[in-house]
Amino acid sequence: MNLINISKRIIDNIENIDDIIDSYFEPIKDLTDTANDIFTPIKAMHSLYTFNKKRKFKSFLKSYAKSLNEYGFNDLKDIETLKRYLKDEKNFNFLSDTIENAINSKSIYGSILLGYYAGQILSEGKRINYKDLIIIEGIKELNDIELSCFTRIYNKADLSKMVHFSELKLGAFEFFSKLTIEKLIQLRFIQKDHNVYNGSNLSYNFNSTEIAEEVFFLIKDAGINNELLKYQF
Repeated sequence: MNLINISKRIIDNIENIDDIIDSYFEPIKDLTDTANDIFTPIKAMHSLYTFNKKRKFKSFLKSYAKSLNEYGFNDLKDIETLKRYLKDEKNFNFLSDTIENAINSKSIYGSILLGYYAGQILSEGKRINYKDLIIIEGIKELNDIELSCFTRIYNKADLSKMVHFSELKLGAFEFFSKLTIEKLIQLRFIQKDHNVYNGSNLSYNFNSTEIAEEVFFLIKDAGINNELLKYQF
C-alpha cells in the first residue's frame, strides 16, 4: 500500500474520500465463487470479515484526512516532505504498522484514533520513539467499552496526583472501569498503586503517565470524546 499516493489522493479529493477507500477494496474472487452451496457460510463469513476490515480502514482514513487537513498538510510541497520522511525505514515501518493496527483494531474508535495519530505524526515529521510504539499497540487492543471507560475516568480524574478510584464516582460504570484499569496497567498506559490498604494490595488507584494523557488528548482532538462518554453498554 503506497502511503504517499494515498495521502496525495486524500489531499486532492477529500470530498470523495468514500470512493477513494472503496477503490482499495475491489471484490476478491476465490474458489467459493464457483463452489457448491456448502461454501455459502464460508462466503458469508468472508464477506463479513472483509466488510469489517473495510469499515475500520474507512474510519482510519477519514480521521487521517481530518488530521492532515487540520495540521495544514495540503499541498505538493508537503507531499515532497512526506517522501523524504518515509525514506527513513523506521518512519515507514511505524506508519505501516499503524495502518495495520487500525484495520485489526478491536474498536472502530481505535481505528479513528490511529488515523488521527498517523496524520499528526506525518504532518509534524515527528521522530518516532518507544512511547509512540506503546500508544499504537495499546490503542489497537482496547475495545469500545474499555475506550469509553478510559474516557469517563480521564474526564473525571485529577491527574496531578495519584488517582483514587473511589473518588471518581463512576456509578453503573464502576465494574467495567475496574477491568479497564487492569487492562491499562497491562498496556503500560498507567502505573498501578502498590500501596497496601487494610492489609490488602488490591487497589484500583493509579498514577497517570504521559502515554495515557497523550491518548486522552488524542481522543479530544479526534472529536470523539463526547461520543465515548455517551457510549452505552
